[in-house]
Amino acid sequence: MIIHEMTWTELNEHDWQDAVVVIPLGATEQHGPHLPTDVDTRIIGELAQAVERQRREHIVLTPTIWLGHSPHHLSFGATLSISLRPYVEMVKAVCESYIGMGASKIWLLNGHGGNRTPLAVVLQDLKLAFPEVVVTASEYWSLARESIASLRESGPGGMGHACELETSLYLYLNGDGVRKNLIRDDGFSPNSLHSSLDMLQGESFSAVYNFCEISSSGVNGRPSLAAKEKGEQWYRMIVENLLDFADRLISLKRK
Repeated sequence: MIIHEMTWTELNEHDWQDAVVVIPLGATEQHGPHLPTDVDTRIIGELAQAVERQRREHIVLTPTIWLGHSPHHLSFGATLSISLRPYVEMVKAVCESYIGMGASKIWLLNGHGGNRTPLAVVLQDLKLAFPEVVVTASEYWSLARESIASLRESGPGGMGHACELETSLYLYLNGDGVRKNLIRDDGFSPNSLHSSLDMLQGESFSAVYNFCEISSSGVNGRPSLAAKEKGEQWYRMIVENLLDFADRLISLKRK
């Protein structure tokens, strides 16, 4: 079920107790010279729609939130960013609206790494305010980590931003939007504490960087290895992983 296709009377009659509300979270920000600013929003929106199509009786799909927490990209321009606390309050307000309608399961499906920190605060605040409601947040690449890794050609650092993964997915979803002649690998400063900055790998410590410190073009990774065919395979693999997680939420019984 898609919120924007429903009337208020239909929504009021819906059995929210058995539904999983899926809130896709994207961003509007620079993605190097070769990708448009809607990358995170388009990818997460398409993935969420695929989940809704295959679990329509149980999923309530909300509009994708296109404004993200992206202060680390502001130095490149072409980025819309909301500060951490207002972002937290915005996402909480959306969740609280659905809770007010009767929702008891909410899935914050995230497509932008910069949203991760404020979402942790959202989860904590909502747990304190609504302990009986299940609210979970996840990045699509984390849920599909093993599937993504099975196809990647790049080594550590090859997947970060406007990279092998995101460029491949965008080539599949909106190939005409990719400026293929401008694809260039970039990213990672030798002065960084990190050995690499990669979507599928973590470090034993945390550090914050402005993106201009790790990239001259806004790219972090190996988009030169991207391919439409790979993007289609990844898209289907990711959807399957998201469906597995959706089924876990659907089958979850509240006390």
